[in-house]
Amino acid sequence: MNKVFGIGFLLLIILTINNSLIAQKVVKKEQFDPIPPLDFPCYLSGTFGELRSNHFHSGIDIKTQGVEGKKVFAVEDGYISRIKVSLWGYGKALYITHPEGYVSVYGHLKRFNDSIESYVRKEQYKRKSYEIEIFPKKNELKVRKGEVIAYSGNTGGSAGPHLHFEIRKASNQHPINPLLFQDIKIKDVTRPKIKKIAIYPFNDSSVINDVNDTVFFDVYGWGEKHYLKDNPEIKIHGKISFGLKSYDLMDGTNNKNGIYCEKVFIDSSLVFAIKMDELSFSTTRYINSLIDYRTYKNKNERLIETKLDTNNKLDIYELVKNNGIFTFDDTLKHKITFVVEDAYGNEGKLEFTVKGYQPDSIIRHKKVFNCDTTFFVAFNKKFSFQNNGMKISIPANALYHSSNLSFGIDTSENDFLSKVYCIGNTDVPVQKWMSVYIKPDTILSDSLKDKYFIASVDKRGKGWYSGGHFENDFLKIKTRSFGKYAVMIDTVKPEIKPLNISNNIDISKRKYLKFIIKDTLSGIKKYAAFLNGKWILMEYEPKKNLIFYKIDDIMKKGDNNLKLYVFDNRDNRAVFEAVLKY
Repeated sequence: MNKVFGIGFLLLIILTINNSLIAQKVVKKEQFDPIPPLDFPCYLSGTFGELRSNHFHSGIDIKTQGVEGKKVFAVEDGYISRIKVSLWGYGKALYITHPEGYVSVYGHLKRFNDSIESYVRKEQYKRKSYEIEIFPKKNELKVRKGEVIAYSGNTGGSAGPHLHFEIRKASNQHPINPLLFQDIKIKDVTRPKIKKIAIYPFNDSSVINDVNDTVFFDVYGWGEKHYLKDNPEIKIHGKISFGLKSYDLMDGTNNKNGIYCEKVFIDSSLVFAIKMDELSFSTTRYINSLIDYRTYKNKNERLIETKLDTNNKLDIYELVKNNGIFTFDDTLKHKITFVVEDAYGNEGKLEFTVKGYQPDSIIRHKKVFNCDTTFFVAFNKKFSFQNNGMKISIPANALYHSSNLSFGIDTSENDFLSKVYCIGNTDVPVQKWMSVYIKPDTILSDSLKDKYFIASVDKRGKGWYSGGHFENDFLKIKTRSFGKYAVMIDTVKPEIKPLNISNNIDISKRKYLKFIIKDTLSGIKKYAAFLNGKWILMEYEPKKNLIFYKIDDIMKKGDNNLKLYVFDNRDNRAVFEAVLKY
């Protein structure tokens, strides 16, 4: 072997090793050696970095065989540093700090183990609140690796029984991919799937097949043999970007999970790459800049776009050449390659050809705006607009790039207490909170002013509570969504429906008292129940409109007086009273 060939061969081996390491940056065992949080084979219904509404998924969702109540184990020695019980989000959740510099998180729990449950319940009674957040002192609640800390459930913003599991860096609370740890392994030899690509014009001179508009292509095939349906001819000219819809499949489950890595090559040159190793909660909403937000809003499909917006602060990009915008000004053929990978290096691949050309004519699609007045809004400057009945204030850097936004009045008939105002374009995402002010057309009476609220108006003309309080003659809300808004009023008290009790009933054989509580306009704000004048803990499951009290020693032998108060977000109050025999 000559010296030149030997050096080249050595470099090839080094590059091969480096590429295999890039495929999965496994955390060394001596740093942190967590076990799986469940004691049966793990199948995932959600992966780290998966594209969700306004955020990336910050952990993995582990299936619990379709049921609640599975034992959840501490993955490593440590102490419980945070306990949170909330109606939405992670529901009942535990956070364990580990001495190696990590925090493990367990969400959507049904209940904690007996000692933690007692600790939490005592604090709930002390604060007279079901929703609670506790930060125990260091080493106050120690746990050992493999200890049962809780039981899996479906609490919070969960759509079905599962365990949400995270590993975070303790130093900055950044979630990192749990599948990077050697012993948290999921059986997976199945390749990711590519479903669709998009080619986007960057400006008025950009053309795809004679059209100055986005063109979508369906993708078929499997593994390294994905292909475009009907092998279409694709002619492009000018500056364009690409978009990709894909998902990951795993052994033993039909769930369409998020991918770990995406790469784009033009003529064998890597021009774009992202990887889901580590995330930040402070930047997670910038997902709306990563995806083709317009297609998401109009078709409910998420495509990752190569174009890097001016005001995009995500750290998941490994490489973005030319801000993800590529110029085709020749008449040559170019090979485009998409590669998607999961955390175990299983790969899906699509190759197709585009041809540069000089178009004779361009078909331009007229841009339609929601409303009658359109402004150019620079992303890095504050913008304000006002007419007779509406005001809006958008802070600097609320948009991901400078955009044309439209404002005005929807002139169609409506039953609202103000005009319906068009505020911006619904297919333009917003990062920061903006202020919206709407003036009611009439005030029915001063005594009812606190019952007014601003509603977001959907495509069917239905209003949904957005909140609001009066500042002078205007109702004001903070929002991060463009759309249609109007004023409504809520004077209707919530509904309380007892499920297993009534006045003077004997409940001596009951373990729980259960109620359905509902509010159709502004929604439930708070509730409180008292037994013989003492506050009692009632758990609330908003997804089921269910509240329940587990009978404890506050219930006395003989007659007990129960009072339940329920308030909606406009402070309309409903009361249920009963005497219970025990």
